[in-house]
Amino acid sequence: MFKAVLLVAGFSVVTRFFGFLFKIYLGRELGAEMLGIYQVAFSVFMVLSVLVSSGLPLAVSKYTATQRALKNAKAEYSVATSALIIGLIVSVVICAVLFFGQNMFGKLFTDFRCMEILLTLLPAVIASAVYSAFRGSLWGRQDYFSVCWTELAEQILRILFFFVMAFWLFKSTDGATIAGWSLSIACICSALLVTIVYFKKGGKITKTNGYIKAVLKSSVPVTGVRTATSLIQPVIAVLFPLMLVLSGVPNESALALYGVIMGMTFPLLFLPSTIVGALSFTLIPELSSAIAKDQKELVENRVKSAIVFAVLISALFIPFYVGLGAEIGKLIFDNELSGIFLIKAAWIMIPLGLSNITSSILNAFNLEVKSFINNILGGVVLLVFVICCSSFMQANALIWGFGLCMTLTTTLNIIKIAKHTKIKFNILKPLLLMLLFIIPAALLGKWGYNLSMFVFPSLISMCIGAVLSIGSFALLCVCFKLVDIVSIFSKFDYKPRILKFKKHKK
Repeated sequence: MFKAVLLVAGFSVVTRFFGFLFKIYLGRELGAEMLGIYQVAFSVFMVLSVLVSSGLPLAVSKYTATQRALKNAKAEYSVATSALIIGLIVSVVICAVLFFGQNMFGKLFTDFRCMEILLTLLPAVIASAVYSAFRGSLWGRQDYFSVCWTELAEQILRILFFFVMAFWLFKSTDGATIAGWSLSIACICSALLVTIVYFKKGGKITKTNGYIKAVLKSSVPVTGVRTATSLIQPVIAVLFPLMLVLSGVPNESALALYGVIMGMTFPLLFLPSTIVGALSFTLIPELSSAIAKDQKELVENRVKSAIVFAVLISALFIPFYVGLGAEIGKLIFDNELSGIFLIKAAWIMIPLGLSNITSSILNAFNLEVKSFINNILGGVVLLVFVICCSSFMQANALIWGFGLCMTLTTTLNIIKIAKHTKIKFNILKPLLLMLLFIIPAALLGKWGYNLSMFVFPSLISMCIGAVLSIGSFALLCVCFKLVDIVSIFSKFDYKPRILKFKKHKK
């Protein structure tokens, strides 16, 4: 388990690193207003992508892991085939509706350029349907290497296609449109790559054998959860600038403010999720297999260690962001405002990371519906907060609304997991202590940065500040025994014994 997490985390870090550098370039190249327009279109694309690439691969991975434990190869292929058929039908219908109804749907945006960019992203939706079906099969087989390198290839190809088109083929086209086309072409290439890998690893296209209904039953709740979560993004993308305009902010300034928050500040908040997401990725097949084999002790250890790991990784970055947020925004995006927002939003990383891992745990226990309800409740809080508070809080309404959304979702998820598994989670006291440790760690990082600036350039000084803030925070957690690193690692390497459960007659 630990080796798998390291593998996935390593690839994820490299993939996100390239993606993050590309986002920095886009932020600088497009400017705040055009970046805001692109983010609006991209948020709608994410909803469409989630419909075909969230629940399906998760359902396929769970069924594949279970059927491999039962040594039923035919069922594996039928599940993958069923997911492919479902994904293609849904994606083609969605893209056709949007393409032929573009004039009608374009009126929903404050700027029609959003619709034009969205059209360039539609081929990526269909490609994602193909990719998700075969990716889910490889995921369920725990062939993480194949999944990871194809995702990395997609990111690299996207960047290469962008620069080729921007500086060679379509010099006169705006950068946002080129970014859309480069993403679609890269998704098509990654879909072809994962298809080749699937067949090379012995995969087949067979009869569905009635698994379409089973795949739909398992994937629809997860798709509903993630669609509801991602659907909030385009709603907020339209609603937040609109509320600002109604309060007297010019339309261009409203879009620019949204672009700064979503295109510059929030990507930094999602950096810890790279590692937490890697754990989530490997955790679901592990838990599904352990549940199928009645390995109760293994399940409990996996859940506990995953929660602790997610809290630790999410909290590590907070002192760095709090102490040097303004400097980070200025250095990376040449936008100090994005750094100021980063200071205010840094605390969100803890509920964000916990929401990620607890949702995965609920999915492994086949509690997708409960996870769906919890995410819906969190989304409602975000929408209400933005509607009611944007006029006088402006950017702070979006930041605090998102934080409260994640906090509520995480709390409800943990309560449900504890109720279902009878596991006791004592994380409130450690969290309070971690919040206290943020202050000295942030001050130390700030002091180290200011002192280094007399000798070193800003980039090296920033690295020194990061090491001091993150390192001191981690040291405090270890010294006060909030995190037992040895215990976490030993639980990942835990060798379970199979428990025999008595079967009761009805």
